[in-house]
Amino acid sequence: MISTPRPWHDLSLIERQARAAQQGTRPTWDLSEALLRGLPTSTGRVEFRAESYPDPQGQRDLRRRIAARENEKYGLSLTEDHIVVTHGATEALFLLAHTFLDPGDRVAVQAPSFLFYREILENLGAGLVPLHAASDGARPARMRLLHSPSNPDGLVLAEGALSLHAEAARADGALLVLDQVYDELIVGGTRPQEEQALLDSGLVAKVNSVSKAFGCPGVRIGWISTSPALAEVLTGVAERLRMGPSLVAQHAAAGLLEHPVDGNLPLLAERRALAVEALPALGLFEAAAPPPGGLFLWLKLADPDVSAQQFCDRALAEAGVRLMPGLGFWEGTDDRVRLSFGATPDYLRTALDRLGRLTAPPLRSGADLTPACGRV
Repeated sequence: MISTPRPWHDLSLIERQARAAQQGTRPTWDLSEALLRGLPTSTGRVEFRAESYPDPQGQRDLRRRIAARENEKYGLSLTEDHIVVTHGATEALFLLAHTFLDPGDRVAVQAPSFLFYREILENLGAGLVPLHAASDGARPARMRLLHSPSNPDGLVLAEGALSLHAEAARADGALLVLDQVYDELIVGGTRPQEEQALLDSGLVAKVNSVSKAFGCPGVRIGWISTSPALAEVLTGVAERLRMGPSLVAQHAAAGLLEHPVDGNLPLLAERRALAVEALPALGLFEAAAPPPGGLFLWLKLADPDVSAQQFCDRALAEAGVRLMPGLGFWEGTDDRVRLSFGATPDYLRTALDRLGRLTAPPLRSGADLTPACGRV
C-alpha cells in the first residue's frame, strides 16, 4: 500500500488571500510600471539562444549586472563568480538550507519574520529559535537568518551590524544568511555599507530578487551573493535539483536591472506618509513611527482585548481590506497587524476610508475570506 504523503501545511492566511485576490480585475501594485515601459521590446526573435539548457549558475551577463548593482549599493567588488541565479529568493533560501542543514539542526532567525522561512526550514527538518538564542543549549545554531529591511516591520540593519553578526556566526561555525529582497526600498534611512572580506570568507550568503523592489514577482528570478568557492558548491547542488533558471525569466531580469528603482523611492515615501498620516484618525492602532524600509507598517491594535486574527477576518469580510495578522509571521503576536502601503494612492485612500467605517460589534472569527478579498 502506498502511504499518504504528509502535507507541508494547510493553506496559510496569506496563501488563501493571494488565491482569492486573483479574482480581482484592478491592479493594486504599480511600482514596476515605469520600469516596464522602459524595457526593450521586439516583435521578432527573442535575443538569446534556447537550444541548450541554461547555465546552472545563471547566465553570465545577468550575473555581471547583479554584481554591478550589488557593488554600487554596498561598496563591494563582486564579480559574476560571486553570484548564483535562482528561481526567486524562495529557491535561494531553500538551496542554502538544503546544502547546509541536516534534520535536527537549529536555525536562529530574526523575529518577527516572514512565514516562508518557517515553512522552508521546518520542512527540511530544521528547528527555529529566536536570534538571541542562537548559542543557547548544547548545539549552537548551524545557520543564522537575518532580513533587512525586515518583513514585517521594515527595520534596517545598522552600520557595522552585519560584521558583528558574522563574527557571532563564525564562533558557532554557522553560516550567516541575509535576506535583502527589500533593500532597494529604503526610504527613511541609510543603506549600510558592507565588507568585501565578509563575502569572500564564505561566512555570509546574501539573498535578493527582482520580485519586491522591481515590482515583478511573476518573473521569478532571485540570486545568492557569496564567495566564489561557496557559489561553486551551491551551483553544483542546484544543478542536481534543477537544470537552471528559465532563460526567458533571466532575460527579463537583465532588462529590469538596466533600470535601477531609485526613481520609485519618492513615490514610495509619499505613499508611506499618506498611510502614516491617516492612521491616527481611525482610532484602531497605536501611534507608529514610519519604518525606514520595505512596504509595510507593523501596527499594534489600540484595543488590547481585540484579536488581530479576528480583526483581519472582519476587515476582509466587511470592508474588503486585506491585512495580515501578527500570527501569520514567525514569532508574530496576536496584537499586531501588517498593512501594506505599496499600492496606488487611490487604493490606499479607499482602504483606509473603509477601515475607518468599521463599527465595533463583537468580532467574528472564521469569516469567509473569498467574497471581498479582491476589492482592495
